[in-house]
Amino acid sequence: MKKHLYKVSMRGNESSPSATFGQLKYLIRESEVDKIINENFPLSDFNSKEKLLIHGSAELLKCFEKVDEEKLDIVEKLGNIEYIGISDQHEIILRFKDEKSGDLIATGIYDFTYDFLDDVFHMGKFSRFCISNRHYDILKENINELIKKMPLIERQYRLLKNNDKWFLRGITSTRYNNYDNHLALYLTFISLHRYAKQNKTFFIVEEAFLTDSELRVFFRQNEPIEIPKVGKIYFGAYVSNNEIKEGTFSLELRYTIQNESGRRFSGISDFVFNLNHATGVNNIKEKLSYSEKINELKEITLEHIRSIKIAEKLTENQIYLIFSKILSSTQKLSKETREKAKEYRIKNVINNTMSIIDAFDKLSDITTDIDERLYLERIYHEVINSLSS
Repeated sequence: MKKHLYKVSMRGNESSPSATFGQLKYLIRESEVDKIINENFPLSDFNSKEKLLIHGSAELLKCFEKVDEEKLDIVEKLGNIEYIGISDQHEIILRFKDEKSGDLIATGIYDFTYDFLDDVFHMGKFSRFCISNRHYDILKENINELIKKMPLIERQYRLLKNNDKWFLRGITSTRYNNYDNHLALYLTFISLHRYAKQNKTFFIVEEAFLTDSELRVFFRQNEPIEIPKVGKIYFGAYVSNNEIKEGTFSLELRYTIQNESGRRFSGISDFVFNLNHATGVNNIKEKLSYSEKINELKEITLEHIRSIKIAEKLTENQIYLIFSKILSSTQKLSKETREKAKEYRIKNVINNTMSIIDAFDKLSDITTDIDERLYLERIYHEVINSLSS
């Protein structure tokens, strides 16, 4: 994950406390979207003292509070925005003019400077060149001239407050519903609880990463499914939400296979739902009734695992397939990670004396980056699918 102003992580287990439904009321706020979500997914359907069937949900709520700082959406025309300059961190500074509430000055963070100038003026690369070469006067002249020529261009700006200063975090469309992290967490808790109740199980927050803009949570069910000559399979879910740009709120089926020797790996199967922030609430309500979808994906995954005899030794062709997928992933895996995978191949760290579980267990050590870890988990699942077809 990229650097953020606010960032926190946690791990949970079966003994981690669960939140009550009463504690979820703080996740519903005053915006129109929040009110609509509350009407369609009302807390009144639950006893406020009832505990979520999600161990670790209490700690996850506390973690969310640590990164949940003040946010603001401003819909404004260019004519009401003044270009101030470039900060010491090489980010754009803008003034939003407001006669009633006073002016607001905000500085870009993350990729806002490039995104804003590219989206509005189609000059992202030009601005990057000017900033890197300190041609601030040329950049200022061009921006001011374009603002004068296009004063009616309107955008929605997403801001974040930190130490009494405002920062420009991203641009979104005014058609967006802004399903921010508090709503993504609220909907996830309610939906997973309902699934757990229907299927007589419970979830554990295995791991979570939260920032002021992103939410990534790994859940697993408490009871594994045992397959002879394979081991234990723990099913769960990976939930993510991104508030910046054209973010999405999604849930994917995830599973972990562990053999008798304790070797293990995780794979990400498929989307249970994947909703962009322009999705209507009625559509979300339909998509989040996903009990059958999860169970359907679980059965498909189990069939694949059984069919390829996952506990047997790898063949040379299978080893080639695994490494070719990793080494060709130049857009998703860093050069360093790919070089480490290549080193594993050369040094025979992964060989035909191993099972798929043993090999994936070792390959998981080539990176600690969460984005790369997730991508490897998708590769593992692709390999299983390829071998079972």
